[in-house]
Amino acid sequence: MYGGEREVHVTDVPKPSITGSGEALVKVTLGAICGSDLHIYHGNIPISPGKVLGHEFVGVVEDVGAEVKRFKPGDRVVSSFFTSCGLCALCRKGWFNQCVNKATFGFGEYYGDLGGGQSEYVVVPLADHSMEPIPSGISDEQAIFVGDILSTGYFGAERAEIKPGDAVAVIGAGPVGLMATMCAQLFGPARIFVVDMVDSRLEVAQELGGIPINAKEVHPVSTIQEQTGGLGADSSIECVGVEAAVDTAIRSVRGGGTISMVGVPSVVTGEFPYLDIWLKSLTFRAGWCNVQAYMRPLLDLIAAGRIRPDVIISHRMKLDQAAEAYRMFDAREATKIVLTP
Repeated sequence: MYGGEREVHVTDVPKPSITGSGEALVKVTLGAICGSDLHIYHGNIPISPGKVLGHEFVGVVEDVGAEVKRFKPGDRVVSSFFTSCGLCALCRKGWFNQCVNKATFGFGEYYGDLGGGQSEYVVVPLADHSMEPIPSGISDEQAIFVGDILSTGYFGAERAEIKPGDAVAVIGAGPVGLMATMCAQLFGPARIFVVDMVDSRLEVAQELGGIPINAKEVHPVSTIQEQTGGLGADSSIECVGVEAAVDTAIRSVRGGGTISMVGVPSVVTGEFPYLDIWLKSLTFRAGWCNVQAYMRPLLDLIAAGRIRPDVIISHRMKLDQAAEAYRMFDAREATKIVLTP
């Protein structure tokens, strides 16, 4: 649980139980630490000490409310990192990430005050529209990222409008960037440049078919232009959220190109190159992932062997090692850490 800035504690809390007819109680079998959790860890998101963290998890349904129709005790499930009702006007338009009843797991009272998945049990409200059953033959490690970073990577790639033969730039080779690299391949690009400053992450990106560009050694925009005949990439996927990365994503693309930003912004406001965007006729898209739209297709792609999201896991640790896991992840000593209760 959250103990304050850069403090995570492992402690006993009462076992939660369902209180609403649309809820499900899930016994967590695998959780993960996400880059978004570091925003909490660094004290950048308002959250009270004592709140249980974590929004990436899979598990087994233990109990369901009377109105839950899609799930029963014993079902293996993966949850979206946020809930959606499926019934409001925005859900009916297909924008589940804008649901008027949305709440986010493990982000405290400001984001709906739901319990977190870095725990033994978690209650999932609006269960019928917030979870997906895990097909037989798919492991927990394969399924867990469908609820957040894998869907986010696909969302970013889809909104980048990648066409067969394109050159794509992925800015950031953290977990989301690696998923974006993996998912971009599904759209048929000729080349995917992956920009980062951590060698171990760039090595994984290369294993996934990306062309690594170490921003500590070369200027990424110039390098991409040199390798695309002076034009720049057809599209970019920004997966970090810091201003420098957003700037790189914008300046890496050719005239008429598309920037797809899925990195969580590190600032509320900042400078934006309006004139450059206008002169180059660029399309700029941003937003957090519309997870529920992608969970089922991505599970089917995993089952078919088309994508292997578990390859990014670098460390497997126990839940009682969470404090050390957070330290390692924050220090970039790990690419992705999963936690077993």
